[in-house]
Amino acid sequence: MNLQKLPLLLGFNLILAIADVILLSKGILQLDNLVRIIIILASIVIFFIGNYFILSSAYKKPRIKNVENADYDDFEDALKGWKGMNTPFNKQIDAALKQLELFNSRKDKLKALSQDSTFDSAIDEVQSNMFGNFNRLINRLLIFDKNDRSDFARSRDYINKLINTNEQYLDVFRKFIDEIAMLGDVSESNTTLSLQTITESLREIRTNGETDEF
Repeated sequence: MNLQKLPLLLGFNLILAIADVILLSKGILQLDNLVRIIIILASIVIFFIGNYFILSSAYKKPRIKNVENADYDDFEDALKGWKGMNTPFNKQIDAALKQLELFNSRKDKLKALSQDSTFDSAIDEVQSNMFGNFNRLINRLLIFDKNDRSDFARSRDYINKLINTNEQYLDVFRKFIDEIAMLGDVSESNTTLSLQTITESLREIRTNGETDEF
């Protein structure tokens, strides 16, 4: 069960209980017996339907439905959704969330260095690589079999490799931002060279980090 749904479950039942007390208390509302019976029956129906939907959604494993159009919020929600699941990879999920936050922060810093879309291609390149690894991590969590002892080591090693690769992407991105900040005038011709450099660096990391193990 996704424990992040627990406050919602408790809150729903608490509100329902308070509503029942208010509606059924003779000292508050003067209702005849037929109306009280209707309220009780309606309350029972609402109780079962509400709890069913909350619990059923709590057991759904988070995933990215539309990877091509997924953004920061989509991956943040999916990764946070896994935090409350029964998985031995919470440490790796925390690391992925931190990486996602760092990427977003560095993206904003880079955008602040230019008034136009000069660096959008660099941002898109880093984002594409990192988001791809986040999606692979989530997919691995989806297929992980906790009853298979041998699957733990395989999954741990695979997920750790994805995390480590993203760390390299973030490091290249940071160095790129530092270099751009030192240029002064971002319209200089060597900006183009810098964009080519980051693309080549990311490609090299991606090539070295590729694995058939899944």
